[in-house]
Amino acid sequence: APVFAEERYSARLPENNAAGALVLRVRAWDADWGQNARVRYRLGEGRVRGAPLSSYVSVEAETG
Repeated sequence: APVFAEERYSARLPENNAAGALVLRVRAWDADWGQNARVRYRLGEGRVRGAPLSSYVSVEAETG
């Protein structure tokens, strides 16, 4: 299973943060070889004030 560099990640954002700004970078790796060692990231389901979390932030699947 992938192992994350940190047990927990958190970030604070200034109000009205610019669209596209980097908020947080996560890092994980897998001890397998080749394609099985590939780690892909995705944002879990969630809502903020009734709107999908994905309408506020996005995750770069390849780099976290």
